[in-house]
Amino acid sequence: MAIVQFTRFKSDKPEEMIKTAKQAKAIFEKHGAEFLRLSRFHTGMWAGEFLISTRYSSWEVYGKVQEAVAKDEAFIKLYAHTATFAELKGRNIAVGIDL
Repeated sequence: MAIVQFTRFKSDKPEEMIKTAKQAKAIFEKHGAEFLRLSRFHTGMWAGEFLISTRYSSWEVYGKVQEAVAKDEAFIKLYAHTATFAELKGRNIAVGIDL
């Protein structure tokens, strides 16, 4: 059962979002996330906003990654930098259903 976290940001600096997401990808995957992806909404009520999706193989892995990232100095600095050009708009977690 995969755990996927979705985080939406609003920013008028797409180049900075891409640069920052690349750095976050390395940090999250180093700590055990299966992937980190950046997308941008082109339609609907969130058009123009960015979506960061991270995937984990289980709740256990999700917890370990979240704990490690919270203590990672590089991520702490990166997140503080992100707050200077982007606004966190929402966060959701989806749990996969094995079919």
